[in-house]
Amino acid sequence: MPIENNIPNFLPAVDLGIKIFFVLFLIFYCVFALILFRQIQLMAKTLPTVITPFLIFVGIIHIGISLALLFMVLGAF
Repeated sequence: MPIENNIPNFLPAVDLGIKIFFVLFLIFYCVFALILFRQIQLMAKTLPTVITPFLIFVGIIHIGISLALLFMVLGAF
């Protein structure tokens, strides 16, 4: 009796669960990046400072990185 017959075949379900987790996590991360950028914009309107353009630039880069990660993971799966 081969041992392969006694092992349950649950690995495809685990693989699918991990993929769904990564995609959902990165979607929520993109939403977080957009909310953070909106907060930076509101702060810049309320209290303009010298570093406001730098913070807006960092916020845009953050959105770009989060979207790039999402598209990389979607492309890998």
